Amino acid sequence: MMTPWILSMCVGFLSLSQEILWMRYVGFAGQTVPWAFSFVLMIYLVGIARGAMIGSDYCKKTTKLYTVAGRMLLISGVLDIIGPFVAPLPKIHYSVILFIYLCALLKSIVFPIVHHLGATPEPGKVGKSVSRVYFMNIIGATLGPLVTGFWLVDRVSLQTAMVLMGVLTCLLGFFCIAKENNKKATAVAALVVMIASGAFFLPNLLTDMLVCIPTHTTLRHVIETRAGIIDSAQPQSGGDYTYGDNVYDGRTNIDPAVNSNGLQRLFVLAAIKPHPARILEIGLSSGAWARILSGFPGFKHMDVVEINAGYLKLIPDYPEIAPILKDPRIHIHIDDGRRWLKRHPEEKYDLIVMNTTWHWRTFSTNLLSQQFLRIVRRHLLPGGVLAYNSTHSPDVLKTASTVFPYAFEYYNFVVASDRDFRPLQKTGRERLLAIRLDGKPLLDPHNKKDAAFINDTLQEAFLTVGERRKYDKRAGEVITDWNMITEFKYGRHMTLFCGKYGYYDRLKKH
Repeated sequence: MMTPWILSMCVGFLSLSQEILWMRYVGFAGQTVPWAFSFVLMIYLVGIARGAMIGSDYCKKTTKLYTVAGRMLLISGVLDIIGPFVAPLPKIHYSVILFIYLCALLKSIVFPIVHHLGATPEPGKVGKSVSRVYFMNIIGATLGPLVTGFWLVDRVSLQTAMVLMGVLTCLLGFFCIAKENNKKATAVAALVVMIASGAFFLPNLLTDMLVCIPTHTTLRHVIETRAGIIDSAQPQSGGDYTYGDNVYDGRTNIDPAVNSNGLQRLFVLAAIKPHPARILEIGLSSGAWARILSGFPGFKHMDVVEINAGYLKLIPDYPEIAPILKDPRIHIHIDDGRRWLKRHPEEKYDLIVMNTTWHWRTFSTNLLSQQFLRIVRRHLLPGGVLAYNSTHSPDVLKTASTVFPYAFEYYNFVVASDRDFRPLQKTGRERLLAIRLDGKPLLDPHNKKDAAFINDTLQEAFLTVGERRKYDKRAGEVITDWNMITEFKYGRHMTLFCGKYGYYDRLKKH
């Protein structure tokens, strides 16, 4: 009677593990829009419901239930392996729906079968025997997200994890078929397992098939952790692109003359906040902005909070940025920014910078809401300045204006404080020229490009909510933890895979 229990636990583990991996896959392919989770969950639940119905029918039609379970698991394992590679093919992008559905359906067919096999016909013991089988399934379903979502994806690539779950599913199918001593069926099952195991030797193509880097670039790094997948792409000039979970996350450029990453948004802070001794940066990314901030005149201490430790593996490959990892004034914390602030209420700063991600991404509300801005304001010293990316959302500036008496948009950044800092912009030329890295100034007033950069930085207007309104199609609304409007009401529609920036377009280009 132990066999149905073990089978029930293994199916629960594999089913929930595969669901976690499909969510990671779809989230990455869809550029982490919040709909990805509900999209996968909906398909999975429909598949589970239909599979359970089919499994109950098998329990009425045949006594060779281990063979049925084994066949379903073998098919499921094979589809688990090939599905992620087939779905990104041109013109069949939405076949991912079918693969997720079949993944859930085929495994859930086994669920009523294990209950049928594990139930005892003895009077008074039916309920207890069924509950034991169900309990083992719950254990497996709990271990799946814990082991796979927290441990496995932090150690292997998404491709390896999905292949591993497919092979384990095939192995479990082999075990079920072997249970009923059908030599021919067992031999076929063993052959399927061996062929499926060959997928471990495939090159790591999956991320390259899904990543949304521009066609004129070359994929340089792929770093996968449980916090997400980091890619960097090398263009012909301007510094490498950095992508976090398939969404643009900055450039590895610190040269104002190149200025491929809108550096005036950062340099203007040196003008309007003279000599910021204590700085907080939320979101390290490739580290370019942290490197420049460390050269601000008067700088003494910086805390950097970054949720994905993978960036610490990326930065050493960029010598112009890597010194931040050894600078004793810079302290990097791997944590969620909001949680870190709550855990360190005593920390106060002259300048807080958040080169925040796009407003429509999953969990972006956590860094844009009115509630979060109130937390941030408590960490600012009197006259301190907060600067963060609005990504052109009118709601971001509107929300900042409800928390800070002075909140303006500068390019696509919101700059806010309890004091009016705008008069300092016009007198900030010397403070810009005082920015130095390794003792060398970043700006040369005699260089035409640098001089144009300085003028642009000091002349660009700070726009109020009213002034910004004439550029928008609608008035801004206040973002709260509860309405999450940037993610849902005004968020992006989900589009699977990259289209014009896809893997096959890059193959044609090169």
